[in-house]
Amino acid sequence: MTPEADNAIKSTARTALKEYANPNNTLTYRQILDKYSPKIAALIPAKHRGRAWLWLNCVCHQVARGR
Repeated sequence: MTPEADNAIKSTARTALKEYANPNNTLTYRQILDKYSPKIAALIPAKHRGRAWLWLNCVCHQVARGR
């Protein structure tokens, strides 16, 4: 994975986490992952594209931990 793709995925994860933390949010965490996963699907390895939401979930946890 290129550094540009990695940065784009992390940026999408930050956006998803920001939306989840918003007090006006009415979506569940999984719904937010489903909303943002199509944006990163083309950037992740081909064998994981059917589960882009899971990949985004892992990246969200890394971003939340500050890694």
